[in-house]
Amino acid sequence: PEPTRTASLFPIAALSSSASPPATLRVLILRNDSRIVAQPLELDREEFVVMQEATKNAAFPKASVAFESIGFVTRDRLREHLACFQPHCVHVCGHGSEQGIELVAPTGDTIEPLNSRGMAQLLSEADIARLPLLVLNSCGSAKMAANLARLGFVAHAVGIAGPAVNAQALDFAYGFWVTLLKSGAFAECFQNGSKLARRHRNDAGLVTNFQGFASDQ
Repeated sequence: PEPTRTASLFPIAALSSSASPPATLRVLILRNDSRIVAQPLELDREEFVVMQEATKNAAFPKASVAFESIGFVTRDRLREHLACFQPHCVHVCGHGSEQGIELVAPTGDTIEPLNSRGMAQLLSEADIARLPLLVLNSCGSAKMAANLARLGFVAHAVGIAGPAVNAQALDFAYGFWVTLLKSGAFAECFQNGSKLARRHRNDAGLVTNFQGFASDQ
């Protein structure tokens, strides 16, 4: 489906409280480490798509986009990077489910889910009142994205309803971020990413259902 509010735009200027765009657009990429999961993902490729491919034809200089990428993400590491980096956008790549996105447990040898309530708490602890954009490019993440937008913790969110395969996640990321860095229109970003992802089918032979949400608050 289309984003919940297709008329809602995501202009780059809206990333800042001022009328002009921020001096630097800060994008935080979270990579679930594949060393402790059963099905490795193409995290290096997805990171490359967001950080390199999508900035080739950006509407503003590459120097005005700052990327920070972290792997082997624990709850404490995520809290630290949110607080220090203060991102405008968070892109999550890796495994997920309806219970939330998968993080590394403090012991380092297993995984634990981070749900919408946990993410909201981390954003609050990092003094991020409302994250402009959250992209959960993980299986089963639509519920988490919807909850965070509905409660006003994020202005715009993307999630996946059901399972996805690497090719779908990569194509969505490319279409979404290329469009964002050109036009900044959230609905257009979502539509272009979804269009590319529909070229592939998941392991069940189905087209993956990407969903977009915009907060009413």
